[in-house]
This record gives sequence, C-alpha cells and structure tokens, in this order.
Amino acid sequence: MSDPSVYDETAIEAYDLVSSMLSPGAGLAAWVSSHRPLAGRSVLDLGCGTGVSSFALAEAGARVVAVDASRPSLDLLEKNRLDREVEAVRGDFRELRLDATFDVVTLSRNTFFLAQEQEEKIDLLRVVARHLEPGGAAFLDCTDPAEYLRAGGDAQSVTYPLGREKMVTITQTADRAAQAVLSIFLVQGASTLTAFHEQATWATLAEIRLMARIAGLEVAGVNGSYAGEPYGARSREMLVVLERP
Repeated sequence: MSDPSVYDETAIEAYDLVSSMLSPGAGLAAWVSSHRPLAGRSVLDLGCGTGVSSFALAEAGARVVAVDASRPSLDLLEKNRLDREVEAVRGDFRELRLDATFDVVTLSRNTFFLAQEQEEKIDLLRVVARHLEPGGAAFLDCTDPAEYLRAGGDAQSVTYPLGREKMVTITQTADRAAQAVLSIFLVQGASTLTAFHEQATWATLAEIRLMARIAGLEVAGVNGSYAGEPYGARSREMLVVLERP
C-alpha cells in the first residue's frame, strides 16, 4: 500500500490543504448520516490522514477514533482538533486490533483503494468486520473506476485553486491491466512548490461484493454521490455501504 512516509513533514501541510479544500468532509458526514444518524454514535475513521473527515464526523455528533499510519498526519490532526471528540491512534489499518467495537466505520476518499492487493483489501475488510457492532455499518467512499479509464492510459492533469494564494495540479496515470492509478499532486504558492503522491489500486463493485462476503460483510447499498442518488452508469463516485449479516 502507499508508503505513509510519503506524507512527511515537508508535504503534510500541502496534503492537509488539498484535503480540506477539495474533500472537506461535510459531504461524507452527510452521506453517512443519511444511512446511520451520527449523533451520539461511535465511529472508527480508518486512514484518517490529517483528520478532515474525522472532524466532520465529530461535528455531526459522533465520538471518533481516527487511525492512520503517518505520524506527521496525526500530529497535525492533534494540533487542529480543538475541542472535537476525536481520538488519534497510529496504526496499520490492515492489521488493526482495538479493544472496542463501533457503530460506524468509515474509509474516506479512496482509502480502501490504498490497499494495493486484493488480499490486502480483504484483510482491511476483515478489520472492518472485527470492529463493527452488531447492526453497525461501514462506508467506503470511492471514485468510480470508470473515471480512471476515460483517459485510455494517458496521463491527465487538472488544476484547482486552493483559496486565493495557492493552486494544486493533480496528474493521474491509470494502468488498466493492473487496475492501478498513480496520482501526483503539485501544490504551488507564490514562492513555494510542494509535491506528494498516492498509489492506489481500484476495485469494481462486483469485486467489492465478493471481497466483502469473504470478510464476513454484505453490500447493503451503493450510492453515486453524497446526495444519495443511486449508483449508475453515469456516476462518478461509488459509495458503498457494508453491513454484517
């Protein structure tokens, strides 16, 4: 899976800015809340990064345990936590064993795809199943794989503003045979340039159904956006709800 050292001290502020501006977390929290009310519930946020999703879940009323392998990411999370009910835990989410179970487990913005091999993805889903309360639900927030295939294997770049002073250029190259995508982020300010990258391996909905079943979970629903619309041929997101049968 992606080496957590990629998100080191030199890149972590840029990573947090990109996450906060492009995937602010409120949409994820709203989608989760539409299936499972969050107020007073316990949430395990796996692959939390700098806490963008964790903070949004906590602001919706949840008690959040946020797990990530990157110490610099968690340091920034703790710095920005304020009075939010978020506990930071450092660990490999494929092997996590906490002495607790949760009402909700979340894997935000392609965290599930950061497990590179199918065996790693199954291990991750077993972690999810192990930490779910009976009747609880897990939420996989993924880009629809069709988005990676539209470029036909050529590198594609897009630039977004990050407030008034910075911008980010994201370049993605997809390998259809390996179901892999390399994303390179260049964050540019007036006098700074910071780069970081992510290596992900996507899975189709059919593969997720099979891997979930192997791990003791079932797909209970699929949405095509945070607004809850059904997943279909034109969807750009693949938002999967899992339950323990």
